[in-house]
Amino acid sequence: MNVLYILSDQHNPEYTGCFGRSITRTPNIDRLAKLGTSFDSTYCLSPICSPTRAAMITGRYVHEISVWDNAVAYNGVPMSFGHYFEEQGIHLTTIGKLDFEPDCKHGISETRLAKHRENIDITSLYREQEILPRYDLLSKHRATGPADSLESYASDIAVVDETLRWFEEEPSKLGHPWVLVVNFNDLHRPWNPPQEIWDYYDKKILFEELDERFIENFNNLHPSHRVFARHHLGEIMSKEETRRAVVGYHGSCEILDFHVGKVLEGLEMAGLWDDTLVVYSSDHGGTVGEHRNFDHGSMYEGSIRIPLIFCGPGIQAGIVNSNPVSALDILPTITEAVGYNVPIQMRGNSLFKVLNGEVGTKSSDFAFCEYHGAGFDSSSFMVRFGALKLIECVGYRPMLFNLLDDPYELNDLAAPDSIDSKSLGEINKLREILYSICSPEAVDFRAKADQRRRRKEMEKDNSLYEALYKRGYEMNSEKLILREEILS
Repeated sequence: MNVLYILSDQHNPEYTGCFGRSITRTPNIDRLAKLGTSFDSTYCLSPICSPTRAAMITGRYVHEISVWDNAVAYNGVPMSFGHYFEEQGIHLTTIGKLDFEPDCKHGISETRLAKHRENIDITSLYREQEILPRYDLLSKHRATGPADSLESYASDIAVVDETLRWFEEEPSKLGHPWVLVVNFNDLHRPWNPPQEIWDYYDKKILFEELDERFIENFNNLHPSHRVFARHHLGEIMSKEETRRAVVGYHGSCEILDFHVGKVLEGLEMAGLWDDTLVVYSSDHGGTVGEHRNFDHGSMYEGSIRIPLIFCGPGIQAGIVNSNPVSALDILPTITEAVGYNVPIQMRGNSLFKVLNGEVGTKSSDFAFCEYHGAGFDSSSFMVRFGALKLIECVGYRPMLFNLLDDPYELNDLAAPDSIDSKSLGEINKLREILYSICSPEAVDFRAKADQRRRRKEMEKDNSLYEALYKRGYEMNSEKLILREEILS
């Protein structure tokens, strides 16, 4: 069969109707879930664009490929699924965002409207320095509000138009099987839905009615997450700014769903629905005030949990699977769907038998996530096993949550005033899984060493200082300082 893989950017699954607890109007994504199988405990590889996309296409963990942050991107090494599909004669087309290095030898048969990683996130290279607020984020958040047009979503509109053109022109030339990856990008700030959509959510979302995550006391956060929240405006955003961010994000998710619907309509109009596997997911989640977080990058659910839906021939309809699943499992599933074996060097597991309802099959036992970018002064790791979730930040005490009892992560079972022998046993059990994957301390050391090396390389041609200046920073005695005009 053919595969249509729709990959959004920064879509927290809680902001969809089919994944529960949301007022977001997402009829097209909800339809996919109704007709197919959804996984409501799916986790990204890293809650930041370049690392998670590089990990997904290579089938490796982030620490195995050393794409640590948004200051670096996938460069064609190691071998990707693009190279593998190329060897197998599978035509792979991508439309929209890739986030690779420009001119990367990725193995993809055809790219259209390809958006690569050209501007580096310079703050990721200064993790050992004093963490300073990113005031460019503040300006983007304060730009959130109703708009007279869809100008803020122009890149996704272009992706839809190009996808419809592809459906009209290409499938008849290619034969079977083909894989088309449609990459959306416009869930990034600022969120500027049209006035009608804004008004709908503006009337429904009152700050006093938001749940406890949005009113959590900054000083009650885990120490490592206080560092991160401070870096990402957690001490600065007012209640009204938080509410407006939630309104804008809801509206932008509705627009994303509309674009997904146009792509699905194009697939049906081309007569391809009955022999195509449709996959919907996102590269990572996004937070809009939960736990005083206003960006992705943390290990809270809103940042690392992603939507995952499969719909197509032979796929069970209306099934919700709650076992932990990794984003690494998506491309192996696609590979099996088009009739080939999964490359042995890839980490993920195909979910194809689960999707077909074969008796005795199950998804992965655990999910793993890691982060080495801006905002955290040490690497952070997550292991999800059953209902239990361990967050390990190097140099800090662990965090432990039971997501069945505490889905909003408000009761840290590893906190000094909560921990008991049962929690200690659970922490040790999850740490065994973590250390079977990597040594957090060793990975943290490698990541920081690479980031320091990258910084030194950029110093040689002054590109470091140019990048710092663009982000509003200057150098003073080897430390980052914020220019006065940024603070005004």
